[in-house]
Amino acid sequence: MTIGQKIKKYREAKNLTQKQVALRAGMSEPAIRNYELGNRTPSAKQIEKIALSLDVSPFAISNPDLDSYIGVMHALFYLEENYGVIPGQIDGEICLRFKDKFSTISTNVEKWLKEYEAVQNASKYDTEKAEAYYEEWKNSYPRLSAQETMKSLREKRDSKK
Repeated sequence: MTIGQKIKKYREAKNLTQKQVALRAGMSEPAIRNYELGNRTPSAKQIEKIALSLDVSPFAISNPDLDSYIGVMHALFYLEENYGVIPGQIDGEICLRFKDKFSTISTNVEKWLKEYEAVQNASKYDTEKAEAYYEEWKNSYPRLSAQETMKSLREKRDSKK
């Protein structure tokens, strides 16, 4: 979701017009319109003013800064809202779960889990090779995952012949 889409989402949730947001933020109505349309990108200072006028955190409308815990939290909120990723607790340990365990994202994270577990379960002699493969898998995702899926499908098809 773009910054402009987020501004529009929060503005509409508060039943405010672009003009009202502009007045509250000390900006022009065309500026707000252009941000929402994606024609312009607000500066950090403008984002702060708009966020204040919408009574939301600047992090809520900014692109996530994954180098800060607040940015990571807002990225997690986005994942909850758009992909059904929700916090949970298993045996006292905090975890992330999926509302729909059959969703595409859940299926892809399950593939990630299998790759991760393969590294964790590698023998001490294979650890370096497993870690290198895992890094390659992450860096080339989804290409490598797709190649493996196609290979598996071909093998299943060939075994039926």
